[in-house]
Amino acid sequence: MGIFDWFSTTDDNSDNNIVVKSTRSKGSGRPIIDITVGDIRKGIATDENGYRNEVVLFLRKNKKDR
Repeated sequence: MGIFDWFSTTDDNSDNNIVVKSTRSKGSGRPIIDITVGDIRKGIATDENGYRNEVVLFLRKNKKDR
């Protein structure tokens, strides 16, 4: 499955099971959260305390090209 397939398919059950990255929340206590394909589609990843983190994707050039 490619990255563009994530945006075209609508199977919500599998989207919430595919973890793309684990990172720290910006909310109080800064718990570690798993960002899933479903979170990327919604644009929001909610941590265990209920804090809603905005999910943003950035594309960069290779270091060789910078």
